[in-house]
Amino acid sequence: MVASGWTSNVSEDDVVASAVEVLEIADVLALTRAAPADSPFSDDERAYAFAKSDPDRRLAARLAAKRAAVRLLAGGVELRDVEVLRGRGGPPRLRLSPRAAERLAALGATHTLVSLTHERGHAAASVLFLRGAG
Repeated sequence: MVASGWTSNVSEDDVVASAVEVLEIADVLALTRAAPADSPFSDDERAYAFAKSDPDRRLAARLAAKRAAVRLLAGGVELRDVEVLRGRGGPPRLRLSPRAAERLAALGATHTLVSLTHERGHAAASVLFLRGAG
């Protein structure tokens, strides 16, 4: 099961676009366990996840965020153009490739917010594109 949704209208709170992606972890195990060359994940994403006790869940949540962001960005942006990073004790954030950053600007957004969650069987992410001060 995969659930997703998105909206794309600038709202009064400066949200340019938003998307939610929900994945069944079992459905994405092949991607979370792929060799680095075949993986949609960066070395940093993989290192972070594999340093934890539940790497498949963490990578599935990152995949949900990447898919949500790519769907909103469109224009030839691919999963590897979006990276989900997390500093020690801080919230997750998206790092965009130059191509993805160009698409973000073309949409009228200046920054992003991402929220991740996972449990035993599912992972989900919410991505917001915002305009204004970040």
